[in-house]
Parts: sequence; C-alpha cells; structure tokens
Amino acid sequence: MIIDFLASPDIKNIIIRSPNWVGDVVMATPAFRCIREAFPAAKITVALKPYVIKLIEGSPWFDEIMLLDKNIPSLAVIEQIRSKKYDLGFLLPNSFSSALTFWLGGVKRRVGYKRDARSWLLTDGVPRPSENGHFLPTYMGDYYLRLCAEVGCKPRSKELELFVSPEAQRRVEEVFEKHHLNNGRPLILINPGAAYGSSKCWTAEGFAGTADLISGKVECDVAVTCAPHEQKLAADIVSKARSRVVNLASDIGSLDVLKALVKRSASLITVDSGPRHIAVAFKRPVVTLMGPNDPRYTASPAEIGQVIRANVDCLACHHKTCPKDHRCMMQIKPERVTQVVLELLK
Repeated sequence: MIIDFLASPDIKNIIIRSPNWVGDVVMATPAFRCIREAFPAAKITVALKPYVIKLIEGSPWFDEIMLLDKNIPSLAVIEQIRSKKYDLGFLLPNSFSSALTFWLGGVKRRVGYKRDARSWLLTDGVPRPSENGHFLPTYMGDYYLRLCAEVGCKPRSKELELFVSPEAQRRVEEVFEKHHLNNGRPLILINPGAAYGSSKCWTAEGFAGTADLISGKVECDVAVTCAPHEQKLAADIVSKARSRVVNLASDIGSLDVLKALVKRSASLITVDSGPRHIAVAFKRPVVTLMGPNDPRYTASPAEIGQVIRANVDCLACHHKTCPKDHRCMMQIKPERVTQVVLELLK
C-alpha cells in the first residue's frame, strides 16, 4: 500500500540515512534526486559516513549534511537528530542500528525495509522484494527507489548522477601534466582494489598482463589508481608490467579527484567496487571482474560495458575472504579482459 506523503503539508523537514559503501551511495543518487524533486520546499538532511562526503559533493539535493563519525558517540547523534524534529526519515541501509537511531531520535515517520528484526522501529515498513517465498536479489538503484515510491514519489529518471567540482578538475589537469597524459591518447584506467574484502580482488599479474596486451594492440596510456592503503598493490602492477603503466596511487587522494579522473578516462577496468558505479554515472565504458558477489545487486541497465565472470561452481558466495582457492577470480584471464576492453574502445 502506497502512503502518499506528498499531499501532506506537514512534511517540512526530512532526513535520509545514506548507505555506507561507495558504490551503494552512487546507486542511491536516483533516490536522493527523487526525494528532492518530490519535496522541493522541504529541508533535507543526509546522514552519512565522512569518507563518502566527497562523493556527493556538488549535488543539489541536500540542505544539510550530518556526519556519522565513528568518534561521535551514538547518544550524541541521537540527540542531534532529536533536536532537529524531523517529520520524515528514509532509511536506505538495512541495518537495525540505523532504524533504532531514527526511532530514538524521534523521527515522526520512518520509511525502510522490514528486515533484520527492525519492523517495529518503522512507521512505514516496506516488504523486501521476494519470489516464491525467498528474498529476490535486486539492483540497488531500484531497491532504494522503491522506498521513494512507497511514499508517493515518482522518479523522473533512474540514471546515476555525480558532480565534479572545478577544484577536482584542476587537480586532475595537474596530474595529467605531471605524468604526460595530455597527449590525445585514450586513457585506460585500472582500479584493482576493493574495500569489501580480498575475495573481490584479482591478481597484480593479471592486471599487468592485461595492460601489456592492450598496449600492444592500441596506442593508449594505461594508469592504475587505488585507495591510499592499497598503494603496494598499485606498485606491484606497475613493477610486473613490461609496458608503461602510470602509477596514480599517490596522486588521487580523495573521491572528488577520483570522480574527475574517471570522467576523463576512455575506459575503466575494475573489480566489483565503488569506482565501477562512478564510471556508470559518467557514462564511461567499464569492464568489471566479478566473482564472489551476485551481479543482480549491481547490474545497472545504463551501464556501458561488460561483467566478466569465471565459470565455477561457487560463484556469488558473498564471502569477504575466499575459503577455497579463489578460483572465481583466478580463472579470469588477461586475454579475455583485453578482448572486451578493445571491443569497447572501438
């Protein structure tokens, strides 16, 4: 049953609890946009983790940002929410703790999925998508938008949307000048890391071999980028490659600069991690190497590119660390990745 809050004059102050993972935040951008368009006169606050603030920088959907820093006590966050007297709250994460925080914070109407024993904390609980009595894996962009539909919001578009600041564009220009990338050749960007866990990762040899094969087939530049704590992985790829691979690991220190870099690239080669969805938002071709996760959660109809998976019996196990021999990623070969990248470049 759809509860139409749009007709209510009492909805003046809204809080949205953002997802935590980079990719999930990007996939939530259609929901963010939908809520703003549905409630143009309301004050909208987004509550999120500090490490993703640069990801939504420049977006026109929020009037206020509430940082959920791990050093801020939970009681202080609850008191902050209570003091704002929110009329409506959207809980995009599925966690019990997020719903409890909104409940204790006195958010009047609380919209979220009924799962993880938190139904009693929601005023407007939404059943999870299911099929034949079982939970149905759903693309996360649609999953978040369904919460909007439950209160009467009608999405104008399902496209992912991000914004790049002039400062980030200037920083990328400096990086291109430093590494002599302003030469008119297409830039193939490699993102080898994943915050989820080692089970998502491919090998340094695989990425290096792919870079060599691509460089031997087409005139281009290849560069590797990653999170600050993954710099050794980037260095390993550069050292194992016979062709020139530019190491940008120490140059791209924040998500706003990463957004600008992905937007400037001709194609992205990545494991199933946040930068994949940044590429989708900027309509950049992306080749995704996927093993332990179910592709139905992240398969955007707007994605330009291809997901590469090995044919093994333990796909979509969702383990953060492989308990076996990591065959789902080890059986992906550079030749296959190269073929897909070259087809996209055409």
